[in-house]
Amino acid sequence: MRFEFDQKDWTNIAEGEKDCYLLTNGLGGYSSLSVIGAAARGDQALLMSAKKAPNVRMHLVTNIFENLVIDGKEHILTSQRMKLGTDYEGFRYLERFVYDDFDENAPVWTFQVDGVTITKHLLMLHDENTVALKYEINNPIGKAAAFELTPLLRFTSKKENFDTSQKIEEYKIEPCSIDTKANLPDRSYCITGGDIQLYLTTNANLHVQEPCLFGEMYFSQDERDGRVSIGNAFRNCVMQVQLSAKNDIYIIFSTECYDDWNAQTLYERFEQQNKDRKEQLLAQADLSSELGQQLVLSADAYVVRRESTDGMSIIAGYPFFEDWGRDTMISLAGATMVTRRFEECKSILRTFAKYVKNGLLPNLFPEGGENPMYNSADAPLLFVNAVYEYMEYSKDTAFKDEILPVLEQIIDAYKNGTDFHINMDSDGLVMAGTDLEQLTWMDVRVGDFLPTPRHGKPVEINAYWYSALMIMYELTQNAAYMELAAKVKDSFQEKFWNKEEQCLKDVLSGGMDENQIRCNQIWALTMPFTMLPVEKEASIIRKVKDELYTTVGLRTLAKEDPDFHRVYIGPMEERDRAYHQGTVWAYPLGAYYRACIKYARKCTNIADKERIRAELTQEFDALTAWLKEGCVSQIAEIYDGETPTVSRGCFAQAWSVAELLRAVYDFENM
Repeated sequence: MRFEFDQKDWTNIAEGEKDCYLLTNGLGGYSSLSVIGAAARGDQALLMSAKKAPNVRMHLVTNIFENLVIDGKEHILTSQRMKLGTDYEGFRYLERFVYDDFDENAPVWTFQVDGVTITKHLLMLHDENTVALKYEINNPIGKAAAFELTPLLRFTSKKENFDTSQKIEEYKIEPCSIDTKANLPDRSYCITGGDIQLYLTTNANLHVQEPCLFGEMYFSQDERDGRVSIGNAFRNCVMQVQLSAKNDIYIIFSTECYDDWNAQTLYERFEQQNKDRKEQLLAQADLSSELGQQLVLSADAYVVRRESTDGMSIIAGYPFFEDWGRDTMISLAGATMVTRRFEECKSILRTFAKYVKNGLLPNLFPEGGENPMYNSADAPLLFVNAVYEYMEYSKDTAFKDEILPVLEQIIDAYKNGTDFHINMDSDGLVMAGTDLEQLTWMDVRVGDFLPTPRHGKPVEINAYWYSALMIMYELTQNAAYMELAAKVKDSFQEKFWNKEEQCLKDVLSGGMDENQIRCNQIWALTMPFTMLPVEKEASIIRKVKDELYTTVGLRTLAKEDPDFHRVYIGPMEERDRAYHQGTVWAYPLGAYYRACIKYARKCTNIADKERIRAELTQEFDALTAWLKEGCVSQIAEIYDGETPTVSRGCFAQAWSVAELLRAVYDFENM
């Protein structure tokens, strides 16, 4: 898809900061700035590298300060809000920003300044901490002009604020090679800070300068969310080019040291590698719709290598999150199965299988010698379902013998009881959690207060449980699994049905939260094996559509509920209280669409089928606008509950993209 922005999208700097791009490298590293090229968050950077994939990340290059000098007059192309003094408003020269995964190999900015046109391309290389820029400069009148480019460096861990007291003079920049074979002034330099080395190559003339601070930048999106909103960077060199009628300037930042330091050759090689990789991903997935193809490329951002386990994983979201068990299991089908990335899918399943403990999956992997965290009641059951779906998609039936002992361990743990008060009750249903334990995806804790405790028997956990039992029967033909599944089904149908609301109860707890209208019931309709008659499925779909549906996600709580929160904004405590209390989440929308599609397949009435198809066509069309809002080509984590207009939380979320991609896949195969 082609996403194009122009000057009406940045009438002022605040408007230009609202939307951003995201490039990733399959290691957890990324490049992300706003569409006007500004850093609106402390976690936005031109090069956020992965020191140890995927979660140990280093903020190396914040941005490049761009200054075009024409007839002695400076025209600063950089946009950046500052804490004190004058903001840099280069967006006033910016005519267009284009992001097109299909026709372009990079985001592209086009500036017009006094008859000089500058087109900037940016790309990030897969499986390396490398970004490459190309500036195409057209100076048709031949004005006396020079272009100055100053890297703004940080050299801190991703989570660390830049300490202005640190000794920036200790960051050394030294030439490391000169390409004597090519008739180009290409130079490569190594910038060293601590144990980090950043290599810079360019065909511009680079001049080393005394290191100095850039100045305190103001991050408006962080202030909006109650985060630290001030940051700094330093500079120690400048690249300069005296302009002729036409110039191409190349700049490459990398943690890799290349033998060939011809900047143009490297850029063109990287460009071709990216193009070939995208074509391979699209051919492999073989989706026909433009929306489906875009989501295939968008979902690629989250599939990452995990160094500590020597396997693959799925990063939950950018720029804040790491790879978590629950998010990975939910995202797995969309990111790897429908895209036919089966080897990566199996690697992820094997990675998590290694760490099963007491029948539970790690919800958070260890870093730096810490122990995994296992506080998730849904991830293990989702793992069982994901294994089955993997074998269904890939036809890799041989995987059963390898993985079956792990599945049996999970089922036995739930039947007999395991950590965090997870156990099967006498009615066959699974209960989980007590006190301050938060074990479902609605897991916020504010001090000693749980906004959504959900202790008892959550609806989606028991939907996963039934499906897992049926899967075990399918894999083993052990009648005991079928018998237990039948018991669960009877108990579920008897105890979860809310006659008054004609939908499912959210959690069997005996409390006021039992009958709250929440989106969790939708997963009872989408698992490989489900329990409800078709007329009740239709009733649930209507209830979800009427009470919870928006074009970008499902509300986590009906608007009429007294616990409903209208917006998600402010300090963390205030945001956490709203997180699952009405806030719109994108990823359940994929399940809603899939529930509609599964229901349509069961319909005997042709008119009903066609009505559902027509509604889904319109609703998928509405998603295109959301792919342009926030992070271009991505879907965010959350949106305000009352009126979703702008993205909140992570601007790019794995399960949001993956679940919608899965729904599009099902729709194309409806």
